[in-house]
Amino acid sequence: MKKFLFLTLILGALVSTTTYAQAGDPPTVLQQMKEKQKPGLIEKVGLTDAQAEKVIELNYEMRMQAANELKDLNEADRSKKLAELKAAKEKKFSEFLTPEQIKAMNTYYEEMGKNMQKPKN
Repeated sequence: MKKFLFLTLILGALVSTTTYAQAGDPPTVLQQMKEKQKPGLIEKVGLTDAQAEKVIELNYEMRMQAANELKDLNEADRSKKLAELKAAKEKKFSEFLTPEQIKAMNTYYEEMGKNMQKPKN
């Protein structure tokens, strides 16, 4: 009986570890980003539902592109490529957002980053 309980415990640990490891698949991550960020983009930045979706999708797309393109570069090339990616992202944002919306969005994301870095008590 003790062996059975021990094996059940080990199996449970393996299943939960596997479940957390698979949580990083792209559609799931994108959906989680939309669920967390969309309300704030609509309320605090003043974007429409469609604009908020597009912003989140563009940020995710650029994050994936950066992960693929930056991984094998040295520090100087990485900085240069990152600057190019940021410029391309800003250009895409300017196609469907006003300068005021872009500024408000950047402020929103800065605040979101600060809040994530704060230790939870």
